[in-house]
Amino acid sequence: MDGAMVRRRRLVAAGAGAAALVLGDRLLGGGRGTAAAARVLAGESDFPRTGVERLAAAGAPVTPHGAFDHVAVLPAGGTGEGRVRFTGPDGPGPWRPVRVGGHGTDGGQEGGALLQAPPGATGYEVEMEGQDAVETAAIDTRSGRRRRMSGAGHGLLETGGVSGALPLPYVTRAGWGADEGLRGDVDGGSHPVQVVTVHHAAMPVAADPRETMRAIYWLHTVENGWADIGYHLLIDPEGTVYEGRATGGPLPVFSDVPVPGSARCVTGAHAVGHNAGNIGICLLGDYTSAMPSRAARDALVRTVRTLCALSGVDPSSRVRYANPVSGASREVHAVAMHRDWGGTACPGDAFAARFWEVRDRLSAPVG
Repeated sequence: MDGAMVRRRRLVAAGAGAAALVLGDRLLGGGRGTAAAARVLAGESDFPRTGVERLAAAGAPVTPHGAFDHVAVLPAGGTGEGRVRFTGPDGPGPWRPVRVGGHGTDGGQEGGALLQAPPGATGYEVEMEGQDAVETAAIDTRSGRRRRMSGAGHGLLETGGVSGALPLPYVTRAGWGADEGLRGDVDGGSHPVQVVTVHHAAMPVAADPRETMRAIYWLHTVENGWADIGYHLLIDPEGTVYEGRATGGPLPVFSDVPVPGSARCVTGAHAVGHNAGNIGICLLGDYTSAMPSRAARDALVRTVRTLCALSGVDPSSRVRYANPVSGASREVHAVAMHRDWGGTACPGDAFAARFWEVRDRLSAPVG
């Protein structure tokens, strides 16, 4: 059995045998006797602290002093196109395209791009169009001093019998090692849900996807300054769902117990200028030239179906989205792709070409 499979089985088994802790148990749907609750298999685990070394890449290879497994590219102005290659014992590897932009806050604060370093990488080289020097961050999610976390485990969003909604299992923030000491005050508030937007991470997934989660969290929270991870939920290739942006309450995604027609989601940072009332879901992986796994697509359909049922959004409709903060408006599918908001190829050309399959499945009856 390979190491990745062993790690995954340990992840799935985390908290097994522990008592279920009810984090929320409030009436849903106007007192009709149904309830939404988040249940977490409570337990403790430990994770390495994320480390970072910031380096300016000025047209030549740079070599971090310590270990690193991801690199953040942070061009001036938060946008741009270029290329990156990693160096190792056998010399430089192939150039990879990198494009920065499209993600960010409703205030227009865009952020950098993230790349996974290949095994054995000792350095990297970055070239961005029109920039002589580019700020980078070499991120280490694996070898830092370990810290113990309580409450780590798996959660279950129980839907209280809402028609079309299915119980949604997920890995809690503590379950993937989110260091809450990094997170700032998220002041975007919450707004009625209007749409759901699907993304891809545009890079390979680590053998332990929790490392990828921690790298994205560091990029969004610390380097980009978005106060927290930009997505509400993330899904790995095996179909595991991860809790993203903190809500300040017992439920993921929602600021309070969702009532169809008036459910409110916390404001993320995943579609610059169009975040309020927009739930962001990111598929971990790069789907530029390959489709997401069947397990990931199945998990996406289940997740979106449940979120739409809880919020009262018709997943088969087109809507006139209106940002209640900025007034920005656009007609989109209620289940949109990131590229529908402009300025990005996300969620990848291969996936985008067949995204109609996701919408068709969402339009079909549950069964």
